[in-house]
Amino acid sequence: MHVGTDTEVLNLLSDERWNCGIKADGTSLYYDSAEANCIELKFPDLPGRVAYFSSRASRLGIPCDETHFHGALLWITYSELGSLAPIGWKLIEKMRQGFGESRSLQTARAHFFRSDELLDLRAFLLPCFVFGWDAYLVPFGNNDFFVHISHDEYWGVVSKTRKAYNTLFAELDDLSPKESPSMRRRFCLEGRA
Repeated sequence: MHVGTDTEVLNLLSDERWNCGIKADGTSLYYDSAEANCIELKFPDLPGRVAYFSSRASRLGIPCDETHFHGALLWITYSELGSLAPIGWKLIEKMRQGFGESRSLQTARAHFFRSDELLDLRAFLLPCFVFGWDAYLVPFGNNDFFVHISHDEYWGVVSKTRKAYNTLFAELDDLSPKESPSMRRRFCLEGRA
């Protein structure tokens, strides 16, 4: 895993070689496409479900064989809610030290995971659900969607194409997904760019 700054995230997203179609407005990501749509999912209702939700979010779009994981970006954009936030920061910072990273979460909030670090991604996603932090998960290799975890106790998938939306909606069937007009207004902003 490599840790990076907000600037590194914005540079990656604007890099034409990657051409993922995701646009950024500060620390908000969106698609500028008429086909873009959003799936909203409930937050884990029990502590024991957090690991399951973390696993599901990190494996979206990946067939059963984990060799299809090409890496991902986890960008924690808001982590200051509640009195438990310092516990979460300490947890993440200690995990990052295992990768040789000593900068604080406030200084470098982006986490770039290689294709052999799926389990590490799951571990870093867990605090986002537990502490209710805003975060984006952008998978590499499949640039047709990204995941948003919200401090407002929901999470969702933003798809670039109708095909991706239909596939992901079916994949998430056991979590009672629903189409989200409010997420669509926020993350699917045709003509905004």
